[in-house]
Amino acid sequence: MKKILFFTLALLLATACKETPHYTIAGNTGQAGDTLYIFGLDSIHDVIEEIICDKQGAFSHRINTDTVVPAGLLMPDGELITLFAEPGIDALLIADTIAGNKWLVKGGKEQALYDSIAGVLARAENNSKRQVHIEEFTYAHPFSNTNVEIIRRFMVDRPHPNNSFILSRIRSLGGTLQDHEFFTELQERIDNKNSNTLYKLFPTFNFTTDKGKKIASKDYKDKMYIVNFWAAWDSVSRTQMKEISKLYAKKDTSRVRMLNISLDYDTVLWKRSIAEDSIAGDNVCDGKAWNGEIAKRFNLSNLTFTLVVSPYQRIDLFELSTENFSAATDSLAEKYFKERDKKKKSKKNSRNR
Repeated sequence: MKKILFFTLALLLATACKETPHYTIAGNTGQAGDTLYIFGLDSIHDVIEEIICDKQGAFSHRINTDTVVPAGLLMPDGELITLFAEPGIDALLIADTIAGNKWLVKGGKEQALYDSIAGVLARAENNSKRQVHIEEFTYAHPFSNTNVEIIRRFMVDRPHPNNSFILSRIRSLGGTLQDHEFFTELQERIDNKNSNTLYKLFPTFNFTTDKGKKIASKDYKDKMYIVNFWAAWDSVSRTQMKEISKLYAKKDTSRVRMLNISLDYDTVLWKRSIAEDSIAGDNVCDGKAWNGEIAKRFNLSNLTFTLVVSPYQRIDLFELSTENFSAATDSLAEKYFKERDKKKKSKKNSRNR
């Protein structure tokens, strides 16, 4: 009996002392008090964690996880780094002195695999060559979690994603990876893209702009408005917003307005980007990024994602590119306001009879 009690106690002590599986990332930004953010790229790790650097700019952060988790590390300058939180790994954030990025994460097999293929894809001359590399990678590594982030970053988060190619790559994956929640949601978005967005009413809203002004749906009454979903941390999106702002400056703002909904976590970076890039229109941000109430209602497949909403709050155009921005918005504006003027004339004639 004593032996049984002894072994039971020993087992309980061993269990209590067993450390929770975790991943650690450490580094030094060189700036005292810098703030970094880690957030999950899927709902497996769905919290936003803030990291404050010490007086020397150093930091160390631990994520408890018993499986490989893809996450985003948002740097103070807005650079977004993909990392793979792998149990048992002590990773290090180091300065990248060779490639174009400013920082690299070192540590873990999945991280090394991702960085290798991401570098190849970033250097690809065009989309056709990029697709060849992706096809080769998915065949060579059908069970790797890296596929999720490769497909997300280099195929989905693009101005004009090739949906048929995306679906073919998902179907080539092995095991349960095809059933990953990102792929499941992505296939639903592709299948329901048109029916879920086009010709539906844009949701009512109440926002506070970067200048502290309160705006609501009613303020856009009888006006055509352009809605842009963008993010200051995304360099491509930020460049597109600068181009869109220049094009919008040529519009008649008494008839056309622009609402820019930021998918940023860092509102300081967001406001700084607006000032530096002279982003026109009403700029709003709730700090919830992809989890914002309006953002979640749309099948956002890329940033910048642009909609055109009629004076009657109907979504008449979506995924508008910078190339056809002027022609498409001018054509719709002319159509809208011809209809409006016709209705006004009809009402006036009715009263005069």
